[in-house]
Amino acid sequence: MAGSSLRIFKKLHVNGKTIVIREPKDPGEYRKLMDVQIEIWGMPGYVEAVTYHVMISVHRNGGIVIGAFEEDTGKPIGLVFSIPAYKNGMVYMYSHVAGVIPEYRYKGIGYEMKLIQRNIALEKGYNLITWTYDPMQGANAYFNIEKLGVIVRRFYEDYYGELEDEINRGMPSDRFMAEWWIRSNRVELKLKGELKTPHVSKLLDLGGILVNTVRFDKGIPRMIEYEKTTSSDMVLIEVPGDMSLVRKNRDILLEWRIKLRELFNYYLNEMGYIVVGLSSTIDRDIGVRRNYYVLWRRNIEKVLEGDVPWS
Repeated sequence: MAGSSLRIFKKLHVNGKTIVIREPKDPGEYRKLMDVQIEIWGMPGYVEAVTYHVMISVHRNGGIVIGAFEEDTGKPIGLVFSIPAYKNGMVYMYSHVAGVIPEYRYKGIGYEMKLIQRNIALEKGYNLITWTYDPMQGANAYFNIEKLGVIVRRFYEDYYGELEDEINRGMPSDRFMAEWWIRSNRVELKLKGELKTPHVSKLLDLGGILVNTVRFDKGIPRMIEYEKTTSSDMVLIEVPGDMSLVRKNRDILLEWRIKLRELFNYYLNEMGYIVVGLSSTIDRDIGVRRNYYVLWRRNIEKVLEGDVPWS
C-alpha cells in the first residue's frame, strides 16, 4: 500500500508454481483481484464483484486484503477481503470475500490465507472474524467448522437477495453466519487437529437425535421427514453431501432449501442451539458422501473453551 512497505506473508509450491501470499502492491493488482472474483464464482461481470477502489479504501482504513499470486507471472489466483465491523458494542472483522480459482483449489492455499487473515486480525486486536456461507455447501462447512473451528448461532433467509453468479443464480441466498473466535481455546484445538467430530454413529450412541430423514431416489437425496424437538441437547441435521446431486433438479434443490429453513430457524434462531461440528462420512452401501451438522444446546463460553458433546 502507499506509504508502507509491501508485506509478504508466505510462499507455497503448488502445481509446479511458487505461490506468494502477500498484500497487493499497486492499484493495478487490486483491479486484477476483481477478475479473480469473477473466475472464482462465475460472475457475469464486474457488477457482482467488490470493486478495486473499495478494496483499496478498506485496506488503507483498517481492513484486510490478501492476495495469492503466481510468483513468476504475477497472476492473482486467490484473495481474502475483510471489513472492520461493529455490532452490539463490539468491534470485529467481517470477512466478505475469500476464495481461490478452480485450478488451485484443495491445495491448501485457502487455508493458509485464512491463517494469515487470523494473524493480521490478532495483530490489530480483534477477537472475532465473521462471514456467511451456504449451509448446503458441504466442502465449505467442513473447512469452516472442522478445520478452522468456527461456530454458527444464526441462520438468515435470503441474506443477499438474488445473486447472479453461477453458484447461486436462481436460488435464495440462505446463509449461516460463521463466527471465528480467533483467540479461543476451541480454535486453537481445531487448528491443531485435536477436536475432530466423530462418526455420526457415535454421536447417536451418545444421545444425539437425528431430526431429519433422508432417502435416495435414483441417487438423488431427498428429505422425507423432519421434526422439531428439544428432548436432547444434541441434535443432528443431515444436508446433502454432494451438491451436484441436487443441483440437477431445481425443484429438489428448492425443496431442500425450504425444509432446512424451518429446521435452522427453529434450532438456531429460536431454541439457541450452536453448530459445533460437522460429521462427514462415505455411505458405503450407496457410495455417496453424507454430511451431518452437530448442534448443541450449551453456553457459548463453554463451547469456546473447547467443550464438545462427544468428550
